Amino acid sequence: MPFTLLISAGQKLAVTGFLLIAGYTGFKTGTPTTTPLVNNEPKVALNNNSEAIKGIDVSRWQKEVDWSLVREADVKFAFVKATQGDYRLDPFFERNWEESKRHGIKRGAYHFFKPEAPVQGQIDLFISTVNMEPGDLPPVLDIEVSDPKVSAEQLRKSVKTWLEAVSAHYGVKPIIYTSQNYYRRYLLGHFPDYHFWIARYSPVEPEVHHTDSWMFWQYTDRGNISGINSAVDVNFFAGDFETLAQLCLPVSSNPLESPLQQLKHMYPRP
Repeated sequence: MPFTLLISAGQKLAVTGFLLIAGYTGFKTGTPTTTPLVNNEPKVALNNNSEAIKGIDVSRWQKEVDWSLVREADVKFAFVKATQGDYRLDPFFERNWEESKRHGIKRGAYHFFKPEAPVQGQIDLFISTVNMEPGDLPPVLDIEVSDPKVSAEQLRKSVKTWLEAVSAHYGVKPIIYTSQNYYRRYLLGHFPDYHFWIARYSPVEPEVHHTDSWMFWQYTDRGNISGINSAVDVNFFAGDFETLAQLCLPVSSNPLESPLQQLKHMYPRP
C-alpha cells in the first residue's frame, strides 16, 4: 500500500528540551507524549508510545567501522557516503555498504552534491557506483554547499535534474539531506514531491514549509557510538521500524520480476 509521511503546520509540537512526533499518516492513533532529553539526545517518542529509531551516517572520516559493535549500540539504520561531485568515490563506501548489510542494519547511500560540477557527471558517478537491492533505503542527495558562481535558481535546477535522473534509474524517489539554514535559504517550498532529512543540532525538531515533509533528523554531529573511533552524526527516523521498512525498496513476491520493475509500481509516493 502507498505510504505517506507528512507533518502538517499545526503538528509542529516540539518545545525546547522536548520532542513530540505526532500526526504522521499511517501511524497508529493514540495520546501524544513528550519525552525529555536523555544523555543530551532527544528520547523520541511517537504518539503510539513506541520510541522512534536511531541511525548514523558515515564516510571516510569514520575510517574502518566495526559494524558488529554498531549493531549492538542499537543503531537500526545507516546512510553511507558513496560519491562526491563528478569525480570522487568515498574510499570506505564499498566496505561500509557491505558490512552494514551483513550485520543487519538498514543501509542507504548518499551523494555529496557540488553545485559547480557538471550535473550529468554527478548522476553518472552515483549510479555507476551504487548497486541498490530490495530492503535498502532510498538514495540520498546531500546538498549543503553553495558556489558564488551558481545562482539559487540554477542550483535548484541542477538538483532537480539529479533527483529526476536518479529516480528514473532506481525507480524510487531520493531523499534530500540538508541543514536547517540551507533549507530555508535555497530549498524551502521548492521540492514538495521529495522527503527531507534535516540537520538541526538543537533540541527543537526541524521546521519545514507546509508543502514539505521531513523524515529524518540529524540531531548531532558529535555522537559517540561503539565501534566508531571518532565523532559521528546521529539521526532519528520519524517513525517506528515497521514504517522504516515500508520506506525501503520492496522485496518482490514475484521471483521473475526485476528490482526496477518492483520499484516503479510499489514505491510509496510522498
